[in-house]
Amino acid sequence: MVVVDNEHEQMLIQDSARLALLQGDYRNAFQLLTDAVSRYPQWAGAYFLLSRIAYDFKNHLKEVEMLTHAYRLEPDKLEYTVYLARAQVLAGNTSDAVYLLSRAERLQNHTAEVLDVMGVAYNRLCMYEQAAVCFKKVIAFGQAQPGLFFNLASSLKFCGDFAGARAAYESAIALKPDYYKAHAALTSLGGITPQTNHIARLRELVSTATDPDDSLCIAHALSKELEALKCFDESMAVLAQAKQKMTNKLAYQFARDEDIFARVMQHFSAKPPVLNNGCENERAIFVVGMPRTGTTLVERIISNHSQVATGGELYNFSVALKRQLNSTSNEFIDSDFINRLGEVDLAALGREYIASTDYLLAGKRYLVDKLPLNILYAGLIIAALPEAKIVCLDRNPLDTIVSNYRQLFSFHDSTFGYTLNLEDAARYYVAFKRLVDHWQTLYPNNFYVANYESLVANPNDEIKTLLGFCSLEWEEACLAVEKNSKPVATASAVQVRQPISAASVGQWKHYAAYLEPAIAILTDAGLLPK
Repeated sequence: MVVVDNEHEQMLIQDSARLALLQGDYRNAFQLLTDAVSRYPQWAGAYFLLSRIAYDFKNHLKEVEMLTHAYRLEPDKLEYTVYLARAQVLAGNTSDAVYLLSRAERLQNHTAEVLDVMGVAYNRLCMYEQAAVCFKKVIAFGQAQPGLFFNLASSLKFCGDFAGARAAYESAIALKPDYYKAHAALTSLGGITPQTNHIARLRELVSTATDPDDSLCIAHALSKELEALKCFDESMAVLAQAKQKMTNKLAYQFARDEDIFARVMQHFSAKPPVLNNGCENERAIFVVGMPRTGTTLVERIISNHSQVATGGELYNFSVALKRQLNSTSNEFIDSDFINRLGEVDLAALGREYIASTDYLLAGKRYLVDKLPLNILYAGLIIAALPEAKIVCLDRNPLDTIVSNYRQLFSFHDSTFGYTLNLEDAARYYVAFKRLVDHWQTLYPNNFYVANYESLVANPNDEIKTLLGFCSLEWEEACLAVEKNSKPVATASAVQVRQPISAASVGQWKHYAAYLEPAIAILTDAGLLPK
């Protein structure tokens, strides 16, 4: 009789599979592991390794499935709990992720690896204070990776600890001098003066960067510091060169966005749908608009109210929509989504959105979701959540265009392609304004336009009107946005911790010489006087 040592065989399979993964031989690793789970269906370790393959291929639903098998077989294994939490975040199952992280906090023997994964998951959940705690503990283990310091710095910045963030970004740069993202993030903290700046090292990095993403990242950092020193022409020249590289890479065409705006308006036509098929829930307040138009300021105003919590920039609504449509698209919105809106179960979409944001409510009655380009989903949001309130920011078109052009955005999809060119930014603004007018006409009880210039010029009256639209009683605290201690994870993280000010009004005038083509587009659209 031959006795098979299953444990020994599993160890051999595990070692072979790990080696295959290290070598990038996913096919061999997958074959080894799928054969293993068919023979040993109770072997948690094999499911865990299969989840690593799913993660590398960004198949997060399959990752959740594999990790759920591992977790159910060994529910007290910390590693499985934490990786499943991260996978649930990436799959959009936020409530499950929060539960798993709270469970992981109670387990013992946290390693640097486990804490790092927890920190990343907390960051994805907009729980930045918890993320910072995790990253600090990893560093206490003696880990000194530049990416770790970058993640810590970002969490600290969002929490308002700018000194701590500055030190952590500098630590990341010390370990990796060409860490382009860290340079750009450090510059975003401000404090640039003729005596205190990074212009010399940024110029050197601009001259050596070859990858379009790296070039754009470091050019934005240098451009921002030059702007702070009022070197406006050089600031624009540095930016234009890098943006051209990225334009060549992306091959962005405004026609794509133009088509999406048109399809959205066509679907939600002049006759609005009957709003009785959605989820009846008054919780949601959405703040939308083009980026850099004051959306963060309005979020801070509303969320300083005693009845309001905030989630920051949440992708929960678009994630819930993609799940209903079984879409794996990386785009925030595309024509396929719009073509299939008739398939959407509106009530289920609304319920899923509400459930996915429960963990952020913190006992409050309302929740602010401030993702600017949810403007594109406004009609669907109102159809799914008929009691939702949507506040849309509008700002001087030239300030909007220049601010969008001068902001560093992520280009993992085509969402912000329009910001690579001033004329495209102007065309985008024209389409945006038409959509705003469309929503305001269709949904006057749900959709409110707040003008940025009016808000900063007369905050008392404007905020009273804003709160009234949101069904909120007046509270003096809403005027004191600088006293709002909640984390904020946007490009305005530093600016919005200051009192309400009109300092940003009219900034476009520094770049007037570059705006003639954009001005012509806006004038032809009737948005500027002839």
